[in-house]
Amino acid sequence: MSKLSIPFGLDPEGTKTPIEEAQGKSDYYRCPECGEFLTPRIGTQRQYFAHKQGVLEDISCSLSSDEGVEKMIEDLRTSDIEEGERERSIRTYLGQRYDGGIELFGIVPSLDWDQIQEDEDVDTLLEKVETETTGIAHPPVPSNFHPSEAEVTLDLDPTADSYELQISGPDTLGSITGTWTTSGLQHGDLFVGDETRAQRYNSDHQVRKDMWVYLVSKNPPKSEVSFVDVYDFADVSLVGFRASEKTEPFLDRYGGGLSTENYGFDADVVLPAHTNPTVEAPLYAPPEEPVLVGVTPSEEVDPIFEVVSIPKDANETVEIDRTGAGNPRYYTTEVPSDGSRRVSIHQRNSDRHRLIHLHPSEESTIIDATEPESRRIGIEIQDEENRELLSPIEGPSSKRMPVGFNPHLLHTNLEYVGPEDLELEVIATFAEAASFGPTISRDVTAISDIISEVVHWVESGCNELEIRFNGIGTISICFPQGEQ
Repeated sequence: MSKLSIPFGLDPEGTKTPIEEAQGKSDYYRCPECGEFLTPRIGTQRQYFAHKQGVLEDISCSLSSDEGVEKMIEDLRTSDIEEGERERSIRTYLGQRYDGGIELFGIVPSLDWDQIQEDEDVDTLLEKVETETTGIAHPPVPSNFHPSEAEVTLDLDPTADSYELQISGPDTLGSITGTWTTSGLQHGDLFVGDETRAQRYNSDHQVRKDMWVYLVSKNPPKSEVSFVDVYDFADVSLVGFRASEKTEPFLDRYGGGLSTENYGFDADVVLPAHTNPTVEAPLYAPPEEPVLVGVTPSEEVDPIFEVVSIPKDANETVEIDRTGAGNPRYYTTEVPSDGSRRVSIHQRNSDRHRLIHLHPSEESTIIDATEPESRRIGIEIQDEENRELLSPIEGPSSKRMPVGFNPHLLHTNLEYVGPEDLELEVIATFAEAASFGPTISRDVTAISDIISEVVHWVESGCNELEIRFNGIGTISICFPQGEQ
């Protein structure tokens, strides 16, 4: 029997199920290539799908070889964003404007600085770009594709049957040249995201609870008006509602089986704070601003997550350290100094991707410079001379308090800075002669809850306080003992 680790199997409804989420059922999952039954092998050390014994005696399957499995694993790393751009597909969105009206718009990528040779001038190259459009109200101009732009937005005519953007120019600009297309609005189309930026979904898309859904309908439903909003838009109606347990039957009926059950994982930008976790809109922030991305799997599973560049071959794939089933794990990066950086958080053995799009902007519309706590994470501590931030992701991560430090000052001189409700593990290590120890640990979400206890520890011989930021990193504070 083959023990090749086929990444996922298809359940009876055709849902792609990664091996980490599979149930130990026989004759239940089928091979995505040959359609024959797979056997899930779920052990403590290894989990894998393999073809059911005997099924390969009469047929051949590409997933019966190491090469075929490796190719599928590599193909799964390609995000739907990258696939769509290779196919020159215009990403299509619905969104509510500030005045309450609905707009239909498309997105195509701008240039990346890495695509421009050092001896070439991007402005000169863009002067040679020509565009022709169909169904686009305000055609883009060449300067819209400059690398300083995060993306190119197209104002789409909602009454058009199709949309086309032809871009011609020098070979150096091959990442954007060609004919970009997409279809017009059709009855039954679903858009998923939030009220201001919901992307047209395909059959492989997943939706999580609290996401906003727009349904395009010529005959809007009447019975569900208590939890939906209906908008008149061009010659169709839009039905808007939030994905939830209450709307799950409605979502399943009108969404072709679209469900919140198979969303898989969340990838949220934790720092800078105040970013929208449900949409893949660009995050604008000052150049080299630290960025912290939290990745949280379903409660029962501990899959491997990867950071994949877009395009995939731009940089090496980075694996995020596991932290246990259902526990968040973190990826740290920074906003590029010039031009966009796009990465996809990918759950290995699946086609699940979450886009993170970072773009530098000194005049950020997302980050409030008057709220520094929205841009930092760590423990702020003050001694007799100064106050400094000990950060698990950048800058100093440890501090030695001066001899004679009064631990009672920690009530006012030690403070957590960062996202709310982040889990912290506080570990106190004691001197050999101390009556406590050798270590004491506490799990908290508010450091202020145990300050009194920390003061008592230091008075009782604690010589080091270590604070672990739930998979992000660690800071430490040393307290001289025997010298006070």
